[in-house]
Amino acid sequence: MPLTFFLVARKEGSSGSSPSPKQKALQDNMSKFNTTVTGSNVVVIGDNSRLAVDAGRTQTSQEERAFSQEDPGTSGSNQERLSIQEGQVTGASAQVHGQETSGYGITRDQSNDNDQINYIANTGYVLVINNVQFPGRENPVRSGSDEDVERLVDLFRDFRFQIKEYRNLERSHMMNLLTDTSEKDFTKYDCFVCVILSHGAKDGIYGTDDQVITLEAITSLFRRDPCPSLQGKPKIFLIQACRGTQRDQVSTESDSDPIFYSKPSLPADSDFLICFASAPGHESYREGSIGSWFICAVHEVFKKYAHKEHIMDMMLRVNNEVAGYLSPGGLKQMPCEICMLTKKVFFQRRLSVP
Repeated sequence: MPLTFFLVARKEGSSGSSPSPKQKALQDNMSKFNTTVTGSNVVVIGDNSRLAVDAGRTQTSQEERAFSQEDPGTSGSNQERLSIQEGQVTGASAQVHGQETSGYGITRDQSNDNDQINYIANTGYVLVINNVQFPGRENPVRSGSDEDVERLVDLFRDFRFQIKEYRNLERSHMMNLLTDTSEKDFTKYDCFVCVILSHGAKDGIYGTDDQVITLEAITSLFRRDPCPSLQGKPKIFLIQACRGTQRDQVSTESDSDPIFYSKPSLPADSDFLICFASAPGHESYREGSIGSWFICAVHEVFKKYAHKEHIMDMMLRVNNEVAGYLSPGGLKQMPCEICMLTKKVFFQRRLSVP
């Protein structure tokens, strides 16, 4: 439906008469938009575009916008209403020009500036799910995963974050834990971190019963509506699980399941950061004696740079670090992040006491 505008111009009794104060105000306002109304039913706004002009009385509707400026005591016969309708020519035609005018565009609320792009996470809640035992598999133990947890605990204690660790959970128990966690009051925390160490596949992450939980099912629990106390706070997920199809290699274990990859659904809300140990379609690796490549790199980089770099810069360093690793069998790995953060998130390491 075309949008109709109405302008009201008074017919002057003589060319030499002076405009009234209200007419003068109307003229001033119209001049801001480079708009003029002539006595021959022609409306001109700048120079070039064409709109139709329909002279006569028109009843306004919900789609119309009326602008009128009348002098006290002026009769309706001395008023002329001009209806300008886009896409329809009836009566006299008009030459209409679109012209940029400074000061009438989109504005930003500068009260939200003041370098608020930086976000300091002084406190945080860390949930760690460490699935080590998979009794239904040929290789039932994810060796090296406990070493990953030790590094994570060492790291997040430096940041004074509260850490909760849970081991060997079946799918239903994982969902119950994640649901209960999302219902907590996180008001006193600046951020939430969820670390899941497990086997994975194209559809998501496995419980120890080899039943899968989708990534969307996990992250959706921490959106604004189900978890309002985390609104506007960073929600960081570190996923040490394969996303590809290759099988385990000699001397290097894989968290992969041989299923083809398809892109998972992700939450639409802001302030999520999801960090995968590997790129889509690829497996991730662990060394039995030291843990996973990904968690080792996160621990090393965050320990070294958290005092001066925000999390996305540190994850870039993690990518660079892991990309340089090479297994004895010539295997490589590339971490991957999906960032929906709206701020630069900094962690504050606790100062060492001499």
